[in-house]
Amino acid sequence: MTAGNEAQELENRLSLIESMIAEGRHTTENWGWVFVLWGVAYYIAILWATLGHTYLAWPVTMTSGVVLTMFIGIRKGRKQPGTSIGRAIAALWMAMGISMLLLFPALGASGRMDPHSFVAVVAAMLGATNAASSVILRWKAQFATAVTWWAAAVASCFGSLLQLLIVFLVAIFFCQIVFGVYAMISEARRRQQGAVHA
Repeated sequence: MTAGNEAQELENRLSLIESMIAEGRHTTENWGWVFVLWGVAYYIAILWATLGHTYLAWPVTMTSGVVLTMFIGIRKGRKQPGTSIGRAIAALWMAMGISMLLLFPALGASGRMDPHSFVAVVAAMLGATNAASSVILRWKAQFATAVTWWAAAVASCFGSLLQLLIVFLVAIFFCQIVFGVYAMISEARRRQQGAVHA
């Protein structure tokens, strides 16, 4: 193989990798609604628990969120072909979700979870998953989300319950609602540009 052929082969491989990363980001943008849904679910659970239904709020809201995510996700997933990067990102999020669904009920039932620890663990897990996803997708906006979750994880270890609540609510707003809306807007713009060029 000549040097020219090797250079062309390398360029083709890099182009393929870049297109796979772009497709993975597009897939994540297509799932921006999930970030918003879970942000709203967290707000509902927090409000419900604050109103005095502590034992029902989180299990009922999180179970409803899982069912709704699966229902909508299955319907949306049929319309799009899967990619390797899309499956990798989905695997990251499913692993994190399953970890939370197993860990938090067990900690709650055992009585070994206080509010500060709960927020710290949730924020750290969401930070790690967003960071891994952002590194795979080379997406700075999602990495900023990870950094915000990590800052919330650290901040949640200090202060009063009111300060903890404020930290968690602010992190949810920026990392779930704002990032989810940003992803949905990016997807809509991409589709609109695709329709204009078609």
